[in-house]
Amino acid sequence: MRGTITEKTFYQFLKCPNWVYFDTHAPETQPQNILMERLQDDGLIEEKEREVISDRNDLAQVSAEDPDEAFKQTLVFMREGRQTIFHSVLIDSHWVGHPDILERVEGRSKLGNYYYVASDIKRSRFLRDEHKFQGCFYAELLEKIQGVKPVLGYVLTPDRETLSYSIEEFEAEYKLTLAGIEKIIAGKRPAHFVTTGCKQSPWFAHCQSESESCDDISLLNRVWREEVRALCEAGVSTIKSLSLKSLPELEMLAPDISTSRLETMRDQAIAIVEKRHMIRGNVEFRESDVELFFDIESDPLRDLDYLFGVLKVSAAGEEYIPFFAQSPELEGEMWKEFVSFIESHFDSPIYHYGWFESEVVSRFAAKYGITDMARQALEQNMIDLPSQMRGAVIFPLSFYSLKDIGAYIGFHWRSEDASGANSVLWFEEWLKTKKPKILQKIMEYNEDDVRATYRLQRWVRENAVL
Repeated sequence: MRGTITEKTFYQFLKCPNWVYFDTHAPETQPQNILMERLQDDGLIEEKEREVISDRNDLAQVSAEDPDEAFKQTLVFMREGRQTIFHSVLIDSHWVGHPDILERVEGRSKLGNYYYVASDIKRSRFLRDEHKFQGCFYAELLEKIQGVKPVLGYVLTPDRETLSYSIEEFEAEYKLTLAGIEKIIAGKRPAHFVTTGCKQSPWFAHCQSESESCDDISLLNRVWREEVRALCEAGVSTIKSLSLKSLPELEMLAPDISTSRLETMRDQAIAIVEKRHMIRGNVEFRESDVELFFDIESDPLRDLDYLFGVLKVSAAGEEYIPFFAQSPELEGEMWKEFVSFIESHFDSPIYHYGWFESEVVSRFAAKYGITDMARQALEQNMIDLPSQMRGAVIFPLSFYSLKDIGAYIGFHWRSEDASGANSVLWFEEWLKTKKPKILQKIMEYNEDDVRATYRLQRWVRENAVL
């Protein structure tokens, strides 16, 4: 319902405040995909959620689909003092909360000698700001309903680990955020500010088009709001105006921003205006007879990392090697095969794009074990390509994802709707249908990713030379 604030509203606000605005005030609406919503909100499918709480006694599940009926059912369970309430709904006016779990604890409340605390089940193994905002929202709703505000908020991981945080310590920031959301719901349009988080919004194309039409300075790559605010207050509010400023001028106009940062932003503006990349430093890669390019496909909804794709490049040619686990039970076997492959390529550099591959490799090593030889090979050979070229190359782009830079250097993915999020939906569809064409599409997408990483590494090697 438009004008309703839910826990997901906080996620949307943190990613792109205009997401909240358009969802509330745009004349048209965007279609909702339940799996995509769970994916965006770091959630899990219900099957995996049930697995996480399968050890709970006295578990009551709210089954009503209508929010008002679900709230009534939640209240009944709360008044009965059920130990764990699954898929609860909390309502007060236009606030509607959907905590995955309400857990009964000892204490005094309107309900009796107990009260409830809320927790969500998330795929993440660490707490994020959006988790804490959502927990503060649940706590305020619970206070209105049971007369007692929980002191702590909780997140359950797929490993059944409980992560806790103080509601009070985060409450001031939560209140400011809630006030900002309420203003947007009431009709106040947020200022233009395009970030990577905006890409997750169904309104991204609209926001980007608006920002480009006014040459908004937030189109700079990795720019901070404080930096934009300082430049705008100094009269530099567009990419074009920034590109025309000398460094001494910028130092006078924005003395609180470091000289090196001002120079980087000015060069980014020039690159965007002139539609050309700029080389600011050398990037050197070690020589090797064999190079590996690595990318992982995951289904966060099931906490499953199911495909380790490797492109092997040598004098003999290029070979794509997939390591695939079609179910969680086969993850360990896939990992063993990958570890054995890494051992057989002990001295080969392993290029990947971003931090995700390193995080998954560390998690798998802890979960399934790893030989000393493979551990040493991974530690000394894994190379994050963006960190190697950051600072040395400026692209005329607002976003530096592999898809964005790959397209700039002329690489094309075979699937027109290629994206990490869509690959999750494809995998979910494949699990249901087992259609070979869907699995082939996933494999081709992963192969295209590692080939794009290879193409970019070669492009940097040839171009990032002063």
